[in-house]
Amino acid sequence: MPEQKTILFCPLNWGLGHASRSVPLLRVLQQLGYKILIAADQAPLAFLKNQFPASEWIRFKGFEPGYTKGKKQFFKLLLQIPIAFWYYYCDKIFIAKLVKSRKIDLILSDNRFGAWHKKVPSVIITHQLNLKLPPGIRLLNSIANMLNHKLIKNFDQCWIPDHPPVKNLSGELSLIPVNFIPACHLGILSRFNLSETNKVTKDIDLLVILSGPEPQRSLLEHKLVKLLADTDRSCVILRGLPQNHNKEQVINKIRMLNHAPDEEFLQLISRSKKLVCRGGYSTIMDLLSLKVNALLIPTPGQSEQEYLAEYLAKKNWFQVVSQDQISLSDLFAATSQSQSEIPDYNPEKLESILRNQLKLLGIS
Repeated sequence: MPEQKTILFCPLNWGLGHASRSVPLLRVLQQLGYKILIAADQAPLAFLKNQFPASEWIRFKGFEPGYTKGKKQFFKLLLQIPIAFWYYYCDKIFIAKLVKSRKIDLILSDNRFGAWHKKVPSVIITHQLNLKLPPGIRLLNSIANMLNHKLIKNFDQCWIPDHPPVKNLSGELSLIPVNFIPACHLGILSRFNLSETNKVTKDIDLLVILSGPEPQRSLLEHKLVKLLADTDRSCVILRGLPQNHNKEQVINKIRMLNHAPDEEFLQLISRSKKLVCRGGYSTIMDLLSLKVNALLIPTPGQSEQEYLAEYLAKKNWFQVVSQDQISLSDLFAATSQSQSEIPDYNPEKLESILRNQLKLLGIS
């Protein structure tokens, strides 16, 4: 009997999105007979341990950028570039030691640039092949993308969680540059299925799904709690804190949940008349796979989220409002969605795509 091959999975440690969107991919790899070794930290690790309780895991500390309380983040992030590169080299050392001590057949990195090894087939999962900097510094786009492409080219393949143009979700972000490494489109990645949602009574007026980096996650939470303090409507806030064990509390009659297992999460969505969430790409993929509309509030200063929100609002797939302009009327305003153009979520195709890519990597 052939020895079971091991895939090392390393998600970026910025919020839950890079871990959550890879769940369907990891499930398929498990079904194909591969062993998954999870290397993550904090919220992504807590989330993945819950999703894959039988999998082995290793704590892999990573860079977490500091954000300001204001709308402009670029210069704050610019000052942290030396720290980010320090973590990049720390990641490479960590991976090298792990490869030396363990038999790793494939490294799968979701946006973690240092998680690769020249002697082990290495794949990066990303939809950000073309970065979008804030308008004031858009002239630096070519330099930023030159560095972005250089880091991506350390890998053997690039897997893009999106459809090919023209039906893609991420617009110009995921267009494959010339002279790039081998790349393929995986389609939408979501751990949810439209068939899993049940027709239930819509007894929740507003469901808020929080995510993203601090302090902006907490700032939005506090703002929404204040706005909803005087309403008599039924409101639930899902805080996006899977590592916190205190599961539920009530603040100003608002039901606050730190985290919800998948089944409960789907029930909350099914019961809700209106959804409000960040504009993170993983959240967008989940909502589109469920054919659910939402009001998007992009994280201030995150130009990728702001670009995505504007791009998808033009398609009439979502409504958008900025964090500093959100009002009570925005939260409860009726939303509509042009679903005819939304690409279908087809998880069955994922297995075929992965089999082909693993064969090209020589580890099938």
